[in-house]
Amino acid sequence: MKRTIRCTLLLVLILCVLSGCADRFVGGITERNDGDPNAYTDAILPESGNDVLGDEVKATLFFRYLNEEMLAGVEKTFRVTNDKTIEELVVQALIDGPEENDYRFSRLIPDDTKLISVKEQSDYLSVTLSGAFLERVEDDITGEVVRKQLAVQSIVNSVTALGNYSRVVILVDQSGQGNGARLTYTQAGWEDKGDLSVEPLGLDFSVVLTPDNVMEKVMDNLMELNYEDLITYLAERDTDGTAGPTLPEIAEALEKKASFVSFSLSQPVRVLSGGTSAVALLDITYNSGSGGTYTLTDQPVRMVFEDVWKVSFRSLSAMLPE
Repeated sequence: MKRTIRCTLLLVLILCVLSGCADRFVGGITERNDGDPNAYTDAILPESGNDVLGDEVKATLFFRYLNEEMLAGVEKTFRVTNDKTIEELVVQALIDGPEENDYRFSRLIPDDTKLISVKEQSDYLSVTLSGAFLERVEDDITGEVVRKQLAVQSIVNSVTALGNYSRVVILVDQSGQGNGARLTYTQAGWEDKGDLSVEPLGLDFSVVLTPDNVMEKVMDNLMELNYEDLITYLAERDTDGTAGPTLPEIAEALEKKASFVSFSLSQPVRVLSGGTSAVALLDITYNSGSGGTYTLTDQPVRMVFEDVWKVSFRSLSAMLPE
């Protein structure tokens, strides 16, 4: 009889868990339902030898693109287990850096940085890193400031792009005791804001090479006649498969074109079906021969996705009047 009762209670408990009586378990994180926004849950990164395979999840990792002061997304597939959340795997992948043989993307976080813990609080995630995160990497002062900012933004963007949390706060354990303190703005590269603590940050596309940002970079370089930077964002292969132009070919082709004084995107760049090509519509104001200006609206430029979004030089050149 007692054995029958025990079996019945066990069955009820299993049904209760499956039907949602317990806290909901999502990717290794137990969601809070006690209404306390100031309390942390337990660390969601328990050390464990559990290698039970879980779901495969695709995530976008944001690394620095070449030597640009911008981030580019790299898609990677992770396998999530009960003790390895997707947030943990993503942050660790950022620490590990991009593939060694991929010259296009560069490491932003010092490679001896350790991931101490990841915890959730209300609607944001706290990521605690070891003191090595604050180590200097770049010899150039300006370059180091940019690297610090991009390192913070790469973590924030990569985690928030997963869609589980809207904001991320980064803590650093300088004592080695496992307790982190919030980064200051100076430590994060925003020295003009001083030693105030960095508040939780959200997804910021202003530092990402989106189609809109790439198109604006191309037009800025055109207006400044900066062809060396311009070629970085020109497609290596045009839409018909022909090779992109060399620097001398760019200079020769653009020398015949009218100069312009301003431009704007008339609407956000439209990514076409398939996701590998896009069209930008530009309003451009040119210098006229009589000393005045004239404006052409909704001028189309074709874009293609290679390692990042790039512009078809053939389409760009065809748009510009002589």
